[in-house]
Amino acid sequence: MKRTKNHSLKRIILLFLVYTFTFITVFFFIDFYDFYIINPYFLVLLSVVLGVVATYIHSRNGKRSKLDNIVDKL
Repeated sequence: MKRTKNHSLKRIILLFLVYTFTFITVFFFIDFYDFYIINPYFLVLLSVVLGVVATYIHSRNGKRSKLDNIVDKL
């Protein structure tokens, strides 16, 4: 894919929301499968931290991916 310019604040916030929502969905599905053993507050905190890290790595990389197409549609 091609390289893009710096991301705007709106794009970074949307990337963060998409990544965080994805992590929350996966973690709560795993927790549901484990019969609610893990504290939900911990899962949300972990999802937010991983969302920040994934957004930072995605923004720093500078290459356009399929996630950018999803964010463009939002």
